[in-house]
Amino acid sequence: MESPLEAGRSAPAEALALELPTAPLAYLEGALDNPALRPELLLILLKNCVVTAAVIQRIARSPTWLKSYDVKAAIVLHPKTPRPIAMNLIQFLWWRDLARVADHAVLTAPLRRAAERLLSIRIQEMALGEKVSLARIATRGVISVLRKQNDPMVIRALLQNPRLLEEDALAIAVAAVTPGPVLQALAEDPRFSARPAVQKAIVQNRETPPSTSLRIVQGLSTPILKELTRAPQVSQLVKVAALRTIEAREGTG
Repeated sequence: MESPLEAGRSAPAEALALELPTAPLAYLEGALDNPALRPELLLILLKNCVVTAAVIQRIARSPTWLKSYDVKAAIVLHPKTPRPIAMNLIQFLWWRDLARVADHAVLTAPLRRAAERLLSIRIQEMALGEKVSLARIATRGVISVLRKQNDPMVIRALLQNPRLLEEDALAIAVAAVTPGPVLQALAEDPRFSARPAVQKAIVQNRETPPSTSLRIVQGLSTPILKELTRAPQVSQLVKVAALRTIEAREGTG
């Protein structure tokens, strides 16, 4: 009777496609010597739960198999891939797969951080649509870079990201270089626009459109309004609006 090792070595492509998902380790090891093992079949092999680090090392030593982008990505994303191999191949991944690596909790922390670093570097070269897509799914290490983007479309997408925290919204609001359209996008966000600290930061930023500042002032608490009237960095328009709102509430003036 043919052993699993020999069966893997000699099976035709059709049989490999059927057997590789659940085959024993010996069959997989034999399949690695099989001329019929094409890259698409190799991807099936890598999804088998019995795959070992040694099997992945054999695959990674083959320049022929590594010509396939999908094989490189599958190796990096595999939790059993030895770290040196994954760290070497990660530089070849496209942004979507880098985002998957950064978000893949079972992968090692150094590998996930490496993916975040690469994404952070490549953001400036990405098309607007790609930045918007990335902003919706970005991990914490990438959010800190994306929140500095000047396009309101990117910021609106970032605000939809459940990983975005109030500290990120505040960082956007207080930055002197944040453009008005971005501040307006933040002021219209349903999750953060009602938070007093964010509201206060938005109205204190001189780049905030006047109509946006005046609308926010109407909803601020009286103690915050009084702070704004004394703050040197606040525009005269906001100070006057704050004073009038206080007077209307207190019945003075």
